[in-house]
Amino acid sequence: MARVQMVVFEINGTEFAIEAAIVHGIIRTNRVTIQEVPGTLGNMEGMINWREKVRYVFNLRKKLKLENQVINDETKIMMVQTNERIVGCLVDEVTDIVVFNSEEIEAAPSFIQDAESKFIIGIGKVEERLVVMLDMDHLLTGAEINGLALENLQNYVPA
Repeated sequence: MARVQMVVFEINGTEFAIEAAIVHGIIRTNRVTIQEVPGTLGNMEGMINWREKVRYVFNLRKKLKLENQVINDETKIMMVQTNERIVGCLVDEVTDIVVFNSEEIEAAPSFIQDAESKFIIGIGKVEERLVVMLDMDHLLTGAEINGLALENLQNYVPA
């Protein structure tokens, strides 16, 4: 029986989960300043200074095409490793750390496995709750992450 430890978080009333091993920290948005980066993707919220490094923050609401909401003091930033970079992801709340056994996970249905939604890897069951399990390397694509390379941002930094 395979077991996987996942961090469960909520966005717009829906529970999602990612592997705990890729989560490097959770920050309250009232503890950092998110600065806008001109000319970036629509789902990028901006950048923060985290542990003395510039980290970019994505808005998972926008990426998942959920209703947008104003960032408030309760909003969290999950710092995750994806595509060999650490980035922040805005979420409403981090709720649990759950260990799923293989019998508690159902494969993602085939009708949501088109090219745009390959990031949904399964549905986890916790008692009566259903949790959408995400693959961060597919949710935030390599092209999005690689576009964050400092040399690609030089156009926006005064010489």
